[in-house]
Amino acid sequence: MKSILPLLLSLVLFAGCKTTKTVATGPSGNGAVAAVTKTGFFDCFEEGLTASGQPVWCEASAILYDGNKFFLANDKDMPDQRSSVFYWTAKKGFADTSRSAVYLNSPVFKQAKKFEDFALTPDGRIVFLSTAFDRVKPGATDWNGYNTILYWQAGNENDPRVLSANHTDSTSVFLRDKISKVLTSPLFPQGMPYFKIEGLAATNDRLYFGIREEGKKFDEFSYKVKIVSVGWHVANGFIELGDDYKVLIDFNVTAASPALKQPVGLSSIEYDQFNNRFLILTSHENGENLDAYLWTATPSDLEKGTLTLVKDASGNPLHFSHKGEDIAVVSKNRVVIIHDDDRVKSQVNGQTRQPNQAAYSVVEFR
Repeated sequence: MKSILPLLLSLVLFAGCKTTKTVATGPSGNGAVAAVTKTGFFDCFEEGLTASGQPVWCEASAILYDGNKFFLANDKDMPDQRSSVFYWTAKKGFADTSRSAVYLNSPVFKQAKKFEDFALTPDGRIVFLSTAFDRVKPGATDWNGYNTILYWQAGNENDPRVLSANHTDSTSVFLRDKISKVLTSPLFPQGMPYFKIEGLAATNDRLYFGIREEGKKFDEFSYKVKIVSVGWHVANGFIELGDDYKVLIDFNVTAASPALKQPVGLSSIEYDQFNNRFLILTSHENGENLDAYLWTATPSDLEKGTLTLVKDASGNPLHFSHKGEDIAVVSKNRVVIIHDDDRVKSQVNGQTRQPNQAAYSVVEFR
């Protein structure tokens, strides 16, 4: 793979001179105001695609706008040589879906399993992509691919690297133990046995992991809105993580907003470089009943353990009748949210979702 040392060094230098703007608050002065201005479906792949005689579903779990392309990642494997990561070129700040999606074919993408969230550094130069880290097989390596973070230079998505302890491993499984230990609790003082990452955000010197589930095992857990942070830096042309893992926030949605449908878990965290804030998605799922809400937090808000609901013009929480899964920051006032409705045949604009489709919402902040 080509060295990205010059790029990363310039990234570090750039961080010192970057400026940010603060977000304007809504009429009440206590939060951002926004509206959903467009909804629709992305056609992830050709209609009628099957595997072992069954329809292949697009369960899109991650979205990214890198300034030139809109990327999506599916949390299920593709049945052919295509990976679960694909893109469209951008046109007027949105994906140009007049052409078919371009699927990435690097073997590195095929080795990773269950992608959950993209992240982009504030200067737009480095892209990260994380899996869920929700499973590992003791004494074997079969499931290590579920524990992977990839990164690449924006525009060079066919040359991804694995964030690993020794820069040669094919997964990031070393992170499981570190994150497990920072999630210790009175019930699990030696480390959290099970957790699921559904959010990833990047600033100039820190990564933020959004925890959706934690507990004893995959079918015995609690939904969480918890964020773990760790520093990152450049060493010999590779990205490395520090040792300063810490839980920034363990947010109680029930106490803060008891009217929201419960239980609620975190499904995305993104850093909005235009407004120096974080955007956080939470979602609720109960069979075919799906809901999501959007929150904001400044860096100091996270340190204080505070999130603020985004409201509509009437002062009500901005609501999505889908399982909101990830956020692409497009501009100072616009984001695109991808919804992973699993295999629910949800409705958008009177149309029923087909297996090859994923719903999206465009949100404009006022």
